[in-house]
Amino acid sequence: MTPQTPSRRTIVKGAAWSAPVVTIAAAAPSLAASPDPTPPHDLSTSVPGTGVRQSATNLNLSPTTFNNTGSESIEGLTITFVVDNGQTITGITIFDKDIKDLVAGATTSGYGSDTVVLTLPPNTNGGVGQVSIAPGGSYKAPLGQDIGLSSPSAFTISVTVKASNELAGDVPYTSTNPVPAA
Repeated sequence: MTPQTPSRRTIVKGAAWSAPVVTIAAAAPSLAASPDPTPPHDLSTSVPGTGVRQSATNLNLSPTTFNNTGSESIEGLTITFVVDNGQTITGITIFDKDIKDLVAGATTSGYGSDTVVLTLPPNTNGGVGQVSIAPGGSYKAPLGQDIGLSSPSAFTISVTVKASNELAGDVPYTSTNPVPAA
């Protein structure tokens, strides 16, 4: 018996069916490598102010520039300060006045502990510290703050900044810095 050879027509039909499969399989790796979507609020590229100890119990933080590289507007900021080594935060002031007394709608919680949360409201009148940041925009705090401390000992301060109108997928700004003893 002689082996049968497939006709040219049979080979062409088989090639037509296999071509789309190859095309689909080749496209699959590019779908897997597609970039993640832009987060709603992304403060990760913010530029922190510097911290300088003004006295044994006072740390001055110069103004920070907050950058929103996200896809949604930020309406207000929530800033969490955390200190270690037995240090506590006794207050946050500007011009020797508590920040919540200078910025309409600002709130603070946690004085006398190692964690203080400062909330700055959305921009209602362009006043000191009131924050709205459009996508791709930035906001530079007009003034630095003085952080009151309980002792002259060395410590580390960690700062986390989030949008007050936080959404799933947001990327906060975080910074951790050592502060020497006074």
